[in-house]
Amino acid sequence: MGDHHRAQVLVVGSGAGGSTTASVLAEAGFDVLVLEEGSRHPASTYGGTATDGMRKVYRNRGMLPILGTVPIGYVEGCCLGGSTEVNCGFWHRVPPEVALRWKARYDLEGCEPEQLEEHFAWAETQTHVSTWSAPLPPSTQVFARGIEGMGWRYQQVPRTVRGCRGDNTCASGCRCGAKQSMARTLIPTAESSGARFLTGCRAAMLLRKGRRITGVLAELTHDDGSSSLTRIEADHVFVCAGPTQTPALLRRSGIKYHVGDTLRIHPMLKVGARFPEAIDAHKSVLPLLQVKEFWPELSIGGAFFSAGHLAMLLSENWTRTSHVMSDLRRFGTWYVAVKGNGRGSVRPSFFGEGSPVIRYELSDEDLRQLSRGLARLASLLLAAGASEVYPSVQGMPVIDSRVDAVRWLDDLLPRSAVSLTTVHAFSSCPVGERKDRCAADSYGRVFGFDGLNINDASMLPDSPGVNPQGTIMALARRNALRFAADHG
Repeated sequence: MGDHHRAQVLVVGSGAGGSTTASVLAEAGFDVLVLEEGSRHPASTYGGTATDGMRKVYRNRGMLPILGTVPIGYVEGCCLGGSTEVNCGFWHRVPPEVALRWKARYDLEGCEPEQLEEHFAWAETQTHVSTWSAPLPPSTQVFARGIEGMGWRYQQVPRTVRGCRGDNTCASGCRCGAKQSMARTLIPTAESSGARFLTGCRAAMLLRKGRRITGVLAELTHDDGSSSLTRIEADHVFVCAGPTQTPALLRRSGIKYHVGDTLRIHPMLKVGARFPEAIDAHKSVLPLLQVKEFWPELSIGGAFFSAGHLAMLLSENWTRTSHVMSDLRRFGTWYVAVKGNGRGSVRPSFFGEGSPVIRYELSDEDLRQLSRGLARLASLLLAAGASEVYPSVQGMPVIDSRVDAVRWLDDLLPRSAVSLTTVHAFSSCPVGERKDRCAADSYGRVFGFDGLNINDASMLPDSPGVNPQGTIMALARRNALRFAADHG
């Protein structure tokens, strides 16, 4: 057993929820220690190859399958700053209708738009949320041309950036430091207020005496690659390890009530589109617009693009499509994502260590919305001037006419052939006052235990239908301020 550590407040995880928790509580005067399984990486080491990025800042090198009748590829960050280091920084507030539904279905207190306003405003100030002010890159311009050709509503999505150079390194860590991730914003703020961060430290199990949580047993990796177990004691523990790791840790520790049974995701189908002219999407920031015509049930927007990402998309029909890789400069990739009303689960690894077992069953409505979304996205790209659209669907021919596109407004995509991904997962430990549906109360205090809180994506009661970082940070700040008021 290694050295013992002690803290007044122990935070497990340093992503959007964990860093917000640490910053707020350290500033309020609490002695805060944050555990992060991944490593601390200076911005100067970011922005390398995709392979280097996967190895350095992603969990399992970017390979986290979600099992089900339709397997889904999922990625999340594993480094100081969590997934905020590898996302594209898109920012949304939770739609008012969704927040009110959380109140109606889960009796979630303090979630109405006017109650969350100050918390969103704070988070937006901390992360410098802004819109692109330079001329739009070609991949965004052609997308806008298609949306306007269809007569649909759209918006440029605000992002957590300051001085973005558009050099297309978001997914492997922003090398110019423009993306205002947690490592650039709240983590330095927390450290300046006295919070300590212990990296390379994996929480294996929560420690408890009766119903009180007293700390964690953790595995600490040393500089020479060796590891040791360490006992970390705390008066209060905030589990902020993310939508898969938080329920896995709780369940490993014997805490199972409404934990890991209600995972939700935004299932996403991608397409590639080839244009007559070069758009050089691999050299610029991803398309910055989202279609709002069908939102929040259906979202259409631009995806991160690289030669490797295009090859993966084309691999579903590689023998017929591999030759178009030579036209890389004329390609871009876009997505259709659905709010997701299927249901998933998270369980610890069968062997007690390693990645949890994640499952999600794509609902009939999910598949219907994805089919309609493909019809609309393909129609949009053809209207923008694309010569062909390449869906990530095994056995599907290239779509090169509006007639071929719109058939999917009525027909269902073959369930066994769709290749889906997601970068948004949540709701595995929902919060609210409905004990028959929730794992914790409205402010993240886990039912049946003292000294234990959750404060990350796992707490969202249901799918928000938008990029979740803003909602996570707003709720996490609200919860941390309530904790500080109750324990100050």
